[in-house]
Amino acid sequence: MTSTLQAPATARQLTVTGSALLAAPLLLAGYGAVRLLDGHHGPGPGWTTGHVLLFLGVLGFVPILLHLRGLAADLGRVRRLTANTAAGAALLGVCSVLGQTGVDLYVGAVSADRAAMNLRYDRFQGHPGVTPLLYTVVPLFFYLGLTTLTAVLALGRPRLIGLRIPALVLLGTVVMAASLDLMPLGGLVFAAAFGPLGLAMLTEARPALTGATPARMHSMN
Repeated sequence: MTSTLQAPATARQLTVTGSALLAAPLLLAGYGAVRLLDGHHGPGPGWTTGHVLLFLGVLGFVPILLHLRGLAADLGRVRRLTANTAAGAALLGVCSVLGQTGVDLYVGAVSADRAAMNLRYDRFQGHPGVTPLLYTVVPLFFYLGLTTLTAVLALGRPRLIGLRIPALVLLGTVVMAASLDLMPLGGLVFAAAFGPLGLAMLTEARPALTGATPARMHSMN
């Protein structure tokens, strides 16, 4: 079954969102791959590179979430409210993961070895509220919100995205939750979910960027 693809209004928005849909999941997969290669999980180039990839990958979901939330603008009240709530929760989760990643980058930069990192983590996480805010509770909002948001858009009438997208988002979330060692696989599953939409948006943006008249796509599997 096809579904309406409500694209952003400008070629620039199409390009930014389409690029994010392609790049963000691959950056998450890249973080997971670097993490596996960096076996000691201590300070050094591997730690820094991996966490920079993670930071950029999670940041890339901001335009994705805003675009998906925008698709719900013309839906019924209940679906629109659910989509807005899910998007808000996911964005809160994004902020939490970015904060956690920023802490990881700082700790890795100022520590001589893993033992020194652990000491700094213990001191930092000893402050009230830090653990649920950055590590155990709020980061989960990103995955739960993203899964809920895509499900809202895929279920009901009109169907704005294909059912495969929330299914793959849920699968990728389960894979990454099972083990950090599965982050590369989870990132690739997210890429399978969002990559076709990103390619469609970039294809639609290209004629506008080159001055040609775009042939707007109205449906997507």
